[in-house]
Amino acid sequence: MKKYISLLVLLVSTLSFQLLGQEAGNAKEQKESILYTFVLNKVPDKCNIPLIGFMNEASGDHSGLQLGFVNKTTNDFKGFSIGFLNNIGGKLTGTQIGFFNSLVKSSSGVTIGFFNTQSESFKGIHVGFFNTLGKSANGAQIGFFNTLGKDYDGVQVGFFNTPGNSFRGLQIGFVNTVGNTVEGVQTGFVNSATKLQGLQLGFINRVDTVEKGIPVGFLSFVRKGGFRAWEIGASEMFPVNISYKTGVKQFYTSLVASYRSTSQNPFAFGVGLGSIIPFNHTLSFNPELLSQTTFSDSWNQIYSIHMNFNYHFTDRFSIVAGPTLVWNNMNDGTEFHKPIFAIYKTELNLRNKILVGLNVALRYQVGK
Repeated sequence: MKKYISLLVLLVSTLSFQLLGQEAGNAKEQKESILYTFVLNKVPDKCNIPLIGFMNEASGDHSGLQLGFVNKTTNDFKGFSIGFLNNIGGKLTGTQIGFFNSLVKSSSGVTIGFFNTQSESFKGIHVGFFNTLGKSANGAQIGFFNTLGKDYDGVQVGFFNTPGNSFRGLQIGFVNTVGNTVEGVQTGFVNSATKLQGLQLGFINRVDTVEKGIPVGFLSFVRKGGFRAWEIGASEMFPVNISYKTGVKQFYTSLVASYRSTSQNPFAFGVGLGSIIPFNHTLSFNPELLSQTTFSDSWNQIYSIHMNFNYHFTDRFSIVAGPTLVWNNMNDGTEFHKPIFAIYKTELNLRNKILVGLNVALRYQVGK
């Protein structure tokens, strides 16, 4: 047994050797040590032998392969760095795979890990649970949390995506926030940007200014260039309808509450969407789609298309009126929600009716 241990010690010791090198700027020879024990491996600048061990360290630039628990390069690295902790003090050209990956300067390649951090610009792919970039990026960032200090060009996919400045490309996540301008597509549950030059598609969209583009969602809030209005009116199905509309004139959504005291289904709540197509400063075409549900023991679904015209008699107030096409569907119970009046109506079957009616409303526009 002692003989085998002695041979192992001798083998390890022979793997530690020294390489003669030259000092830059003069002809004097100096010794640059290379330590290679498979536990701790250290090489000087531009000594590109593969580093395979528990801890690998390259003092300066290194190219090739680093495979270990800890991989450290003080300057630039080209190749594959695979380990639990990968740290590169300069630039990366290649692939970095580990649990913790950190880069000080720019990179071009692929970084895969649980935590990926980088101080400067990035070109390529970041895949991890936490991806953080100090400056700009061009490529793809895929993770749970994706954060970026400046501009991003490419694709971001994650639960939280937060570029600090401008974003150009496709952003997919649960919460997407951009500090400045979005040029492209934001799709998520919540989308937020300062300026929009593209498409927002989500449940809630928030934009400070729409320059060229459109937010599409259940609720869209636009501070400059948006559309917000309150409306009270009457229709063939309910004499009292109160609605709040928000979005932009090209596409907005509505929340509607309706009441009729003489019906067995007195209350209804619904959502809708619409668009304002201007003819001139005072007159516009204003089609809307509306879905309402009555609340009682016998509840109905009421779907309607409103072919409205909108006439502004002041900057804030307008009259909205037009014909409606209504589909009344009895989901439960034994009795339809009866209209107040109808220009035309027909019963398709025991649970579905079609009718043509009218609606009129007074609208107050909150913002221009």
